[in-house]
Amino acid sequence: MMNINFNEYFKKQKKFSGNVLLSKNNEIIFNKSYGYSNKEKGIKNTPQTKFMIGSMTKTITALCIMQLAEKGLLSTQQHLDDYLPDFYQGHGITIHHLLTHTSGIPNYLMLKKQLKWGEHHPPQEILQIVKGHKLKFPAGEKWSYSNTNYLILGLIIEIVAGLSYHQYVKNNIFIPAKMNHSGFIDEAQKNVATNYIMGKKGFDMDPSMFFACGDIVSTVGDFYLLDRAIQDGILLKTQMVKEMQKPHHDGKYVKCGYGLFVKKHFDGNSICHGGSMPIGYTSHFEKYIDDDITLVVLSNDLVKYQFLSMSGAGGTYISREIASLIYGKKLGALKKIF
Repeated sequence: MMNINFNEYFKKQKKFSGNVLLSKNNEIIFNKSYGYSNKEKGIKNTPQTKFMIGSMTKTITALCIMQLAEKGLLSTQQHLDDYLPDFYQGHGITIHHLLTHTSGIPNYLMLKKQLKWGEHHPPQEILQIVKGHKLKFPAGEKWSYSNTNYLILGLIIEIVAGLSYHQYVKNNIFIPAKMNHSGFIDEAQKNVATNYIMGKKGFDMDPSMFFACGDIVSTVGDFYLLDRAIQDGILLKTQMVKEMQKPHHDGKYVKCGYGLFVKKHFDGNSICHGGSMPIGYTSHFEKYIDDDITLVVLSNDLVKYQFLSMSGAGGTYISREIASLIYGKKLGALKKIF
């Protein structure tokens, strides 16, 4: 299964800039870097290069929520009213709805006329703007991806734990998982890859725009350590891990766990989450559970691959292409990007 020359594949992907890690049965099999961390200074990406992981942050946010649930400090069935009583009060929105993107709450990143990406917008200000818009649908009736859900979950973590979101993640995720090269984009970080779009320097966004739905920086190695810490029961008990990984929203096209998407590729089960930052980063993590294969892709150049009209799906595309090589089976076009 693993007798594959991945270097030949990446020779053909000349536009790819980033890092790729592949492991099987707790052993790292492939860990390579491509392209430049900083083109202007001629600095190449290395396995130690940090990237903004974008929405892969949501998996970590969901982990934090499940830790608090495991300690009995909250329940996924608790209502949003208990924590933010003036935000869509009386609509029956629960933590479960937030975790699974079934709350109906609008996605704040789509409100570009009211939220300027280059300006500072703390979470509470963002919520004040969002609540001026109607729910897209009653809680639990449909599925619609919304970054606002995880911004709210970050605030709930702060309320329940009595710590800032960042401090809670450091104490309860980074330190026990030994993720020594991970942090947050609003902190002074060394060795972070510069963001590019189609090979040119990308634009900047204020870090406040991301918070608990996308402001973590990490390495492929650290995300591998996170995966092992989850599987080894260091961060959560086995039953809570299973709760995260099962499809709570079991739709025709989308099966959503807590901070994870549940997939069935190559006749096996997988859990995954991707990330796409419009400023130039894409990412993807996928674990093929039946074979204990883990793939992590982090990239700092937003480019289009073959049929892709959405360059933001680049991390997922590369990850699924590698998986296709591993399993010797092709995936359809849509399954390569979602």
